[in-house]
Amino acid sequence: MTHLRIELFGGFSLLADGEKVAGLSAPRLQSLLAWLLLHRGAPQPRQQLAFRFWPETTDAQAQTNLRQLLHALRQHLPHANDYLLLDERMVGWRTDGDYWLDVAEFEQAIQVASQLDGSVKIAPLEKAAALYTSDLLPGLYDEWILPLREHLAQRFVAGVEALVLLHEERRNYAAAIAHAQRLLRYDPLHEAT
Repeated sequence: MTHLRIELFGGFSLLADGEKVAGLSAPRLQSLLAWLLLHRGAPQPRQQLAFRFWPETTDAQAQTNLRQLLHALRQHLPHANDYLLLDERMVGWRTDGDYWLDVAEFEQAIQVASQLDGSVKIAPLEKAAALYTSDLLPGLYDEWILPLREHLAQRFVAGVEALVLLHEERRNYAAAIAHAQRLLRYDPLHEAT
């Protein structure tokens, strides 16, 4: 099985066994792949997915467009059947494939930190902050991604704010300042920082 490394923070990047995968540069293809990844483990009916991506067309044309896009994805994604769930009615991303996804790692680190207290939160929050290199797919303007982008950005800001406070409490002022400066670069109008 091919190992995939997928990054969605700061832009789209997909490596298969360390090599960049060609043919996935089309924005619509990246959008579909991002949708599947961000809704991994929750297969979607083809009809709903087609309508989400082509709401301005007829149902038949939207279904045709989706079939063509899925065909292109299967051609360019190495060992696509190991990662994609495709049948006549449903489309999804398998959760049991051999892949690494920065968004999933970020969410897991934030989740781990939320279950901890005190200084033990620092390590998972540092990991989450390192993973969040920039906003989720900043070049993608589809309506569906905007709430997800905002949600992840809010979790990033909250995590870095917590890091500032945790480092400040431990009198690790250099680390607190570094995180505060990162917050200011990310959001220059962030009043608390």
